[in-house]
Amino acid sequence: MSTTLPSQNPPEHRAAKLVSIDPGLRHCGVAVFDVPVHERASLLAAGLPKISKRQDGELSLASWASMAFAVREWLRPRVGDEPIQLIIETPRVYAAAHQKGDQNDLIQLAGVVGMLGGFLPNVASRRSVYPRDWKGTVDPDAFIERIKQRLDAAEHLRVELPSAATLHHNVWDAIGIGIHALGRLAPRRVFPR
Repeated sequence: MSTTLPSQNPPEHRAAKLVSIDPGLRHCGVAVFDVPVHERASLLAAGLPKISKRQDGELSLASWASMAFAVREWLRPRVGDEPIQLIIETPRVYAAAHQKGDQNDLIQLAGVVGMLGGFLPNVASRRSVYPRDWKGTVDPDAFIERIKQRLDAAEHLRVELPSAATLHHNVWDAIGIGIHALGRLAPRRVFPR
């Protein structure tokens, strides 16, 4: 379920920044990566844009637009007018045994994803990814540790975590989506001697 994979674009047509988003109804984890043509991509910034409350109730197009606007404003000083590659996690309905939470929220989340995909400026390519496609079924806390291990010390300093620890996973997931798209998230293999 993707369009225009970043690695399939010729270097002269590829945007120099990759923006990855873990969408939410009131906050979105967002990560920005510099993607030079002949060097390793690096994390430039990661954070959690948010809206104070949903606009006009829970089932509101205005609420989706407010979230997209908050993300756009968070991105503005970090990417300016540069073209970006955009990758967003898309919600998916799983079999009943694997569901968690209210499945109706996925409809609202899909609205936010659509608004982000269409509202953000200077998008050179768009791609979506399902949660299981980039993180599988690994324990969430263990997976966050894997994401942290893939960042160097300078990249760790660029992560802006919210004060509420319960929201940290949104930022780490946005980073994980980005490093997955860049090929840096695959499990490391250990071979016996």
